[in-house]
Amino acid sequence: MAHLARYAVGSLTASVVSAIVLTALSWRHTVPPAVATVIAFVAGALVNFTIFRFWAWRHTLVRQAGALSRDFIKFSAVALVGFLIAAGATTFAGSYADHAGFSSAQRSLLINGCYFGAFGIMFVLKFVILNRFVFVDRHRAETSRDQVENTTPA
Repeated sequence: MAHLARYAVGSLTASVVSAIVLTALSWRHTVPPAVATVIAFVAGALVNFTIFRFWAWRHTLVRQAGALSRDFIKFSAVALVGFLIAAGATTFAGSYADHAGFSSAQRSLLINGCYFGAFGIMFVLKFVILNRFVFVDRHRAETSRDQVENTTPA
C-alpha cells in the first residue's frame, strides 16, 4: 500500500509540473498542441521516473546501479504509450478549440483536460505495470524463488 501512496504523490507532483509547462506553452499558441504535449510529457516523465524509482520503490544507485538503465527503458516504454494517447487527445482538442473559436483560456482548459484525462484513465493500469514489471525488487524476487525451490520436494 505504501508503494501506491508514494506513486500517487509522485504522479501528482509530475502532473503539476506537466500542467505548468502545458499551460505556459498552450496559453498564447506559443507552440502547436502536439509539441506542447511532448514538452510537458518529457518534463513530467523525468519527474515521474526519479520519484518513482528512488522514492516510491526505494531503489538506490548503489544497490541496483545496473538496473537503472533497464528500469529507465521499461519505464520509457510504458510512458510512451501514455504519451501517444495524450498526444492524440490534445491534438484533437486543440484542433476542435481552434475551429470552434475558443478563447485562449477555454482552449488551454480543454487541452489540459484532455491531457490529464488520458493520464487519469491510465493511472491504475500504469501502477500495476510499474509495480509488477518495471520497478521489481530483483533481490526479493530471487530470494523468494530460492525459498520456493528449497522447500519443494524433489
